[in-house]
Amino acid sequence: MLKQQIKSAIRQIIASIYYAANHPLTHLQGKVVILTYHRVISVKELNQNFIQPGMYVRADVFEKQMQFLKEHFQILSFTELLNLWNEKTFDETKRYCVITFDDGWLDNYTNAYPVLKKYDIPATIFLPTAFISTDKWFWPDKISYLLMNFCNSSKIHEFGESLRKLLSKYDWLSSLNIEKIDSAIESCKNLPEEDVDCLIREMSNILGLKIPDERLLINWKEIKKISKHGVSFGSHSCNHKILTKLSTTEIKKELEDSLHTLQKKRINYIPVFCYPNGSYNKEITVMVKAAGYQAAVSTHFGFENDLPQDLFSLKRIGIHNDISSTIPLFAYRLSKKG
Repeated sequence: MLKQQIKSAIRQIIASIYYAANHPLTHLQGKVVILTYHRVISVKELNQNFIQPGMYVRADVFEKQMQFLKEHFQILSFTELLNLWNEKTFDETKRYCVITFDDGWLDNYTNAYPVLKKYDIPATIFLPTAFISTDKWFWPDKISYLLMNFCNSSKIHEFGESLRKLLSKYDWLSSLNIEKIDSAIESCKNLPEEDVDCLIREMSNILGLKIPDERLLINWKEIKKISKHGVSFGSHSCNHKILTKLSTTEIKKELEDSLHTLQKKRINYIPVFCYPNGSYNKEITVMVKAAGYQAAVSTHFGFENDLPQDLFSLKRIGIHNDISSTIPLFAYRLSKKG
């Protein structure tokens, strides 16, 4: 914890010096930065739930970032960006920016969209289509909910033999506290899907809890509404499964069914794919292209220029609160080259 605090303090000092030098972002002239957001959370919402640090920005911080981008960049829709590349009209004197959100969280509609509309800023949201208009939760959110209750319970000693068996299978739980929930979730990403499902079931049984019937993601009615005001929608697969763990048949279905759903809904969709968890390989990019997508975004850090090396492995810059909570930190994050 102390090491992380020291690292954060050093980053803030460097960012302040960089920003005070009064030449932020000069190397981005003639480039496009594609930003990755997930959740935009109010202070009240943040105090009520555990949300992984890399998954959100605070709503007030998000608005300041949009003001900064509006001042320093030409903000494009994803369609406009593709047109610049296709028509070779990329202007080397400008700094371009495209804003994207992964997963389709409800707070994209309640907290981010009003800011985007206020400043007339386009954005793209990548949807896991089988989750939309349902009460389904992603497994990390189920784990977070259960582990929060696990850590806060005053009756752990009463859970008996079943709890001890669970701890023996997942030894990182034995020393778990709230500060370690994020690393526990990251550890679970290395487990097979069936093991994660088993962990969730066992913890639910032990704690006597079920995952709440609470909608966390945007629905189709809300999507249609904001489709009319500068927000477009791309694919984040159907079920948000890590594609590199699936068979060729399963991958093909995830890609095609998601695109067909977006096409049928009569919304402002774009044929751009976003790899769940950023996981893909060369074979998957070939399948994405064959499914009918024009481009795909990755989690590789960086920016693009007037001639991307690979339209199906576009680099992005992830934005989250713990590393971009101030404008100097935000500008410094954008300034990094890798």
